Amino acid sequence: MTDQTHKTPSGRNYLGRSDREAILREYHLEGKNQMELAKKYDVSYQQVHRIILKFAAENDKSALLMKNKPKNSQAEEVKALQEEILSLKKQLYDEQMRADFFETMVDVAEETFNIEIRKKAGTGQSKGCTEKKDTQ
Repeated sequence: MTDQTHKTPSGRNYLGRSDREAILREYHLEGKNQMELAKKYDVSYQQVHRIILKFAAENDKSALLMKNKPKNSQAEEVKALQEEILSLKKQLYDEQMRADFFETMVDVAEETFNIEIRKKAGTGQSKGCTEKKDTQ
């Protein structure tokens, strides 16, 4: 329970807005069931049920999107995304190392064999390589 939860004169717990939002988030996004939420927030099952129904009635489209969302928890989604980021970072690092290797290899070849491997901007192929000779 948070500091916004307090007892009503009848002895039941009153949930503040942040608690109601937390219940909706945990129900729709994390896949927790209504009984779990009732125990966690120390309220009745009916109170949790009413919060969910009220949200659905006031937010038809949002509730439908949340209801159709797979019941994977946000933590699992975050973990999967973090793993994907690590994999992509490794791929990027490998490709940068590969590019650096080829750059160094070309530098060494140009120095060793005293030839220009990289073409200067704006130069074309020599005509001897592109023209076909007519031999008749």
